[in-house]
Amino acid sequence: MNNLNLSEKSKNYYEENDIYEIFSIAEDYPNKIYKCLLPKVKNKIVLDLGCGTGKFMQKFYKETDKYYGLDLSNEQLKIAKNKVKSDNVQFICCSAENIPLSDNSIDVIISTWVLGTIQEIDRRNKVLDEMKRVLKHDGNIYLVENDIGGEFEEIRNRYPNIKRTKDYNDWIESKGFICYDKFETYFKFKDKKQAKKIFNNIWGEEVVGNKVKSNIIKQKIIIYKV
Repeated sequence: MNNLNLSEKSKNYYEENDIYEIFSIAEDYPNKIYKCLLPKVKNKIVLDLGCGTGKFMQKFYKETDKYYGLDLSNEQLKIAKNKVKSDNVQFICCSAENIPLSDNSIDVIISTWVLGTIQEIDRRNKVLDEMKRVLKHDGNIYLVENDIGGEFEEIRNRYPNIKRTKDYNDWIESKGFICYDKFETYFKFKDKKQAKKIFNNIWGEEVVGNKVKSNIIKQKIIIYKV
């Protein structure tokens, strides 16, 4: 497993998931994503596809009729299970390419930075097909992704060369998704030392270099909807 990224096989989702947990807690510190999507999940049956350590599950589940948290990493789900203990929540450890839920059974699917971790386009398409299969005919999918530009993109070498992010976001739009919302938020770590440590661990010191300037790192978010 290569830990110098956040692809699906990154160590940070498995044996080094403590690193990912710090990263996840720091991300979107003002909770703008939660505030944006909360009205969409109220009293709904929700699938959190790629729920990780339960960051959004912990915020949303009390507002829903039923909440499914699906992730490929059992290590990530163990952390999520310690955060959320409710009959309203069901954890699923499996690949999103074969979701063990019935057709037309989900009102809302939330997926935060997941499809981009899958490198093979045919597998991405398979996941999208599965999402649409389990979604009710009047349901919605919300993909939370990184927008072009900003400090976070610069730190991981996706700005000013925007090709990788643009190609990925163009692919999402080619699948029928439209922009639901976009905004600027930020990571907030304990201090600069912690921020640099986490980013070096995930992307490597050669990539990060001296680009981490403080414990606050600005990030541009785009939320797609279909």
